[in-house]
Amino acid sequence: MRKYNLAKSATALAMLAAVGAGALQIAPALADSKAPTAVEQTATTPAKDAVATATQSSEENAILKTADDAYQAIREVRAARIAIFNGQPDQATNFVNGAKKDFEAAQTAMSTYAIKDKKTPKEGDSYLPFDSSLSLAEGFVPTQDKQETLLKANEHLAKGESKKAAEILKLANVDVTVTAALVPANASVAHVTDAAKLIGEKKYYEANLALKAIEDSVVVENYSVDAVPAQG
Repeated sequence: MRKYNLAKSATALAMLAAVGAGALQIAPALADSKAPTAVEQTATTPAKDAVATATQSSEENAILKTADDAYQAIREVRAARIAIFNGQPDQATNFVNGAKKDFEAAQTAMSTYAIKDKKTPKEGDSYLPFDSSLSLAEGFVPTQDKQETLLKANEHLAKGESKKAAEILKLANVDVTVTAALVPANASVAHVTDAAKLIGEKKYYEANLALKAIEDSVVVENYSVDAVPAQG
């Protein structure tokens, strides 16, 4: 079972303000990102979302910088497992090779994205945030002035200015939580390398377990806006 269900958007921390019937909520703007279905799978790896590129262009405004290569690799891991389940070893190989390339790229960027002071199961490894979202504190009760604040925050988020949006919410005493999905960089490279070798040996069950280990290693952390950990 997957441990995460976060949506990556054009701003990495996208929001929607849904106002009605006395309830107001900020939530990710996109549905849960899914790997291609068996029908959608092709011999090529999934193209990186255009929104991920937009995210990188506004890093200076991000509360938490996310490793887009790791995000793409997680998608490819899921696609490879589906391909194995559907008896499509060639497609599984393509997805695994893509995941290995993307995890290695993310690994080389640990000095930029790694979460400081967050210990991984193995010494010398680091957690990389690959997905994140903002949410309002549970039990939030809207008022007219709060609704206006949310509209202003969304205007900044539409421009990729998530940090400015958070500052506006903070000034209005709106409690916001940053939720991030993290994956250990070195361990992920090791597991996907094992999976590629096992598929080559036609050990598909074992390859699936190696890929599953990557998904099982994902952890989800919640931070207040004032307590987002340092990176790099």
